Amino acid sequence: MKMAVEKDEDFADLINSHTWMDWDLMQADFHEISTEELFEGLTALELYVNKKFAMELAERKDAVFHLRKLIQDGRYWNQTGPGKGWSPIHAIHILALIKNREALQLLLDTLRYRGNNLDEWLDNATSLLVAFGEDAIEPLLEFTKDETLEPYARSTATTALAMLTRNNPLYANSVMRHLIELLNTTGEDTFASLIVHDIALFHDTSVIPEIHKVFEEEKILEFFMREENFISKINGKDDEKEIEMNTRDPLSHFSRENIESLHKIQSKDEGFSRLEEDDFEPEIEDEDLEHEVKEIKPKMEKIGRNEPCPCGSGKKYKKCCMGKEKS
Repeated sequence: MKMAVEKDEDFADLINSHTWMDWDLMQADFHEISTEELFEGLTALELYVNKKFAMELAERKDAVFHLRKLIQDGRYWNQTGPGKGWSPIHAIHILALIKNREALQLLLDTLRYRGNNLDEWLDNATSLLVAFGEDAIEPLLEFTKDETLEPYARSTATTALAMLTRNNPLYANSVMRHLIELLNTTGEDTFASLIVHDIALFHDTSVIPEIHKVFEEEKILEFFMREENFISKINGKDDEKEIEMNTRDPLSHFSRENIESLHKIQSKDEGFSRLEEDDFEPEIEDEDLEHEVKEIKPKMEKIGRNEPCPCGSGKKYKKCCMGKEKS
């Protein structure tokens, strides 16, 4: 009978087997290693950065300086696969562990200039902004006024504002009015469609007539939200899952459970990438089978990963129904 192997939260086994680093030697030398050397270790660890390592970096006085250098280095963002491309993703989570004004500004700058690179990680960025607490409200109010921001990056900040008012109710009315003002003045229909959802999170039914006008003006894209969905959302109280997702502890990114989950996703993506690179047409000898293939192919409409999901959820296809069609 095999004994169950205890999995430590530091996941030394993953570090030692998937990188050239030795976790036991590394953590023993923490206090003798410079911050610059620690950041070299961050990139060398690739995906496999644990809580202890992240906290050691966050507690360094010059951490933001080195995080800025890493985030501004285009080489890491241009990684198309696993490896050092994880470094900026870890970096934004470490900023949320530091929680000072300098770290917040760097995170906002990352959303501003690297929003497209963050892609689906923008969903996680809401909880990172929320981690800064009340001190983030005023900077976020100013940040969200910028009409030049990419719509998804901007809406990450508006959702964070809505979430922050839950623990800071004195700001609730002023933040809601701010979001309505943004809705009324924006010329970007995607952003308008996203911000309507954030306004619904306040569950203030007094704004329904005001929002009705926006729907009448056809300012809201239908595949993001219909007016009846907005009314249902604003009257409902089923925000638990959304609150949990958008208030997640940034340190949980470095947990064994999350890293193992990302490892599985990474392995699948590597497999898909190899299939895409093998761009070939299989030889079909059976004429009847060839006829069947020709019949099926036109019916398989390709949907872009970043396009709105055809189910009407308002989410990107890759974050909603992608991959579920076959299950």
